[in-house]
Amino acid sequence: MGGTKVSSCKVILLGLGLAITTPQVMTAQIGVVAGYNRDLIEKFVPANGFDLTDTTNGFHVGVFFNINLGLIGIRPAVIYHQVPNLVATAGTETTPFDIELVEVPLDLRLRIPVPVLRPYFLAAPVFTFPSSSVSGVNNQLGPRPIRAEFGAGFELDLGIRLWPEIRYGFGLQALMDSGIPAGDQTLVGEGNPRLNTFTLRLGVSF
Repeated sequence: MGGTKVSSCKVILLGLGLAITTPQVMTAQIGVVAGYNRDLIEKFVPANGFDLTDTTNGFHVGVFFNINLGLIGIRPAVIYHQVPNLVATAGTETTPFDIELVEVPLDLRLRIPVPVLRPYFLAAPVFTFPSSSVSGVNNQLGPRPIRAEFGAGFELDLGIRLWPEIRYGFGLQALMDSGIPAGDQTLVGEGNPRLNTFTLRLGVSF
């Protein structure tokens, strides 16, 4: 009988402890992000006489919702990502084009318990929805190519919360088919282009 009372007391104390600590451990922020992206077109080798831009510099902006659960953070976002100044070449014929992506990264963050800077590591699948204003290119784009991203950053609490971070992403699926029209010809090569991305990003939350 006494053992039952002790067990009941332990359960009550555990419940009180959780009730006290959960509001402190679980926090959430809404924020905005913007930054620079260096985009790399990989996994495609143009045939002789053909070419495709393999590196370009762009930008991205978006919003996120962060949930902190102790040392683990979950941070979904919606981001507009521009990949500008691409060119497909076939002999003397060229097709300049841009690609725009709406991206949905689902960041999983491991927070390091260091005061002030609050560093973290992150990993995320990134679901992308590409489009292009050039119809011949738009028709070649994959429907929802996925990218895997890894990175690191800091949470800086200065009244508002700043999130500087660096990320690198690997395309897991083809961004587009290789048959991009270039003048009266079609781009020829081995493989289908994937998008790898190096990102410098700053988030601000309230």
